[in-house]
Amino acid sequence: MPYLLNATTYLLHALIGFALYVVLIRFWMQWVRADFRNELGQFIISLTNPIIVPLRRIIPSIGTVDTSTLLLAYLICLLKLVLLLLLGGGSAALGAMLPNLLVWSLGLLLQACIYLFMATIFISIVASWVAPHSFHPILRVARSISEPVMAPARKLIPAIGGLDLSPMLVLLFLNVSLQLLVAPIMAIRF
Repeated sequence: MPYLLNATTYLLHALIGFALYVVLIRFWMQWVRADFRNELGQFIISLTNPIIVPLRRIIPSIGTVDTSTLLLAYLICLLKLVLLLLLGGGSAALGAMLPNLLVWSLGLLLQACIYLFMATIFISIVASWVAPHSFHPILRVARSISEPVMAPARKLIPAIGGLDLSPMLVLLFLNVSLQLLVAPIMAIRF
């Protein structure tokens, strides 16, 4: 029986994680005004439009923040935590755990955003070694998402002998953010 539970938990993490990252990529592509006229952008739009478009009728954007997409990402995080609790046999404690789950969902969303930034930075780093002048759609999206956090670091640490050390500073900052922002949120208990 634990084998089935392990497999179910793994599938839950994989499928809900995929859905969460697709929604977050859409959110950050909109935030940084990345070009959606490529294969990856069209894939993201075709997967998320059936849910996002009806949500936008109910929840309008606030300034430049696409609140419907952000809310969907938050709800996916909440769904993940609720399903994991139910799989673990905590259906009786669901009502009592709800305030915790609401806060932990925020922590999970913040953690996913930080991991997304880390992934885009790693993709950009590896691509700069392998194919530095590539115009692959994934590379363009990764660079456009990571650029808002990379640009200030490039101003602080200029390239030294053609070597850009700013990703190290940004990755260090993101890891510290995981410890100082996400960990305390996930430790909250009501």
